[in-house]
Order: sequence, then structure tokens, then C-alpha cells
Amino acid sequence: MHHQIRESLENYLKGSASDVPAEFHAHLGECSECAGELRSIEAQSQLLRSLRDARGMEPRAGFYARVMERIEAQPASIWSVFLEPKFGFRLAVASAALAALLGTYLVTSEPSGPESGSAPVVVSTDIPQQQQQRDAVLVDLASYHQ
Repeated sequence: MHHQIRESLENYLKGSASDVPAEFHAHLGECSECAGELRSIEAQSQLLRSLRDARGMEPRAGFYARVMERIEAQPASIWSVFLEPKFGFRLAVASAALAALLGTYLVTSEPSGPESGSAPVVVSTDIPQQQQQRDAVLVDLASYHQ
């Protein structure tokens, strides 16, 4: 649909001819695509009006009160616990305590001192050179820490 039709479509379908500009009708006369689309919208609107009850249904007296009673009678959901402010505060405190404990554990469990260095330790003995290199590799592998 073109811009002129979109802007005035609601007023046209309501039936208020005074709010529909002259360009609207002029465009419908020129553009067969918009005219066809408008006819299909009018047909759908007419079908929807035919489904409406002529009497205008109103709920029986006390309907809203009965609905509210049923809503209040429903058991509380487990998710409603998360909406309480006390729970949120407790959860924040527990999370901070857990973070402090994990931080303390990580700091105290880190290896410190000369044995944690990454420099290989070479032991010098009277063993032939090739055997000494094998032993150095084994010592490096045995003392490897992540």
C-alpha cells in the first residue's frame, strides 16, 4: 500500500468521511493495487463485524471478584521467593562470602618459593653427557607444576 492510503486507512474504515483527504480517493481511482487491497481489508472487517454479538456481552455480577478469589487461592510459586528483598540481600551476602573464600583459597594454594621457579635444575655428576641430559629431562618432567 502506498503512503496516502496507509495514513487515511483507519479513518476510512471507521466511516468518518470528513477525516479522509481528497487525495485518498484520487489515489484509489488511479492505483488498482491499493484499491484491491482496500477491498480485501473491507471484506475482512465486515467478517469480523459479523462475528460480534449484537447485544454487547457483559459479565455476570461478581465476575471480577470470583476471578480475584481464584488468583489469590493459587499456591505461591517457587519463583516468588526471588522477588523478596530479604532473599536478594541474603543471596548477595552469600555470594560475596563465597567469592572471598575462593579468593583466599586461590591465594594460599599458589606455590611460592624457589621450588616454583621455571628454571630447570641440572645435577652435575660423573655420569656420561648423554645420560646426564636424560636425567635432566626426567627431573624437569618430575618437577613440573602448573
